[in-house]
Amino acid sequence: MSTTLQETELPAAAQGFVDGWQGGDADKVAALFAADAVVSDQGETFRGLDEIRGWIDGSIHLFTTTLTFLGAREVDGMVGASYRLEGNFPGGVAELEYQFHLSADGKIERLDFAPPAS
Repeated sequence: MSTTLQETELPAAAQGFVDGWQGGDADKVAALFAADAVVSDQGETFRGLDEIRGWIDGSIHLFTTTLTFLGAREVDGMVGASYRLEGNFPGGVAELEYQFHLSADGKIERLDFAPPAS
């Protein structure tokens, strides 16, 4: 069953990821991940803190984007936060759901990007 969340109800790690990424703060973003975390982005998978840090460092300043919050949900322990991205990336506009799976201590264990839930 899915529970709707307001932006102010997002877990600290989910909000911290978005704020840190938008602010270009790679250290803040990296600190949100568990040691054995996994990130899947654009067909690539990054495992563990070293690979994830490489992904962050290689991506965080790649494009300038503006995010508009579209909605959020929690389903079976996954927090999905959907955003409309506008920026200087190919296509210029995209809608994505950031899918956060968090550990008991609030760290990001898994992060996936998908089309927003309908």
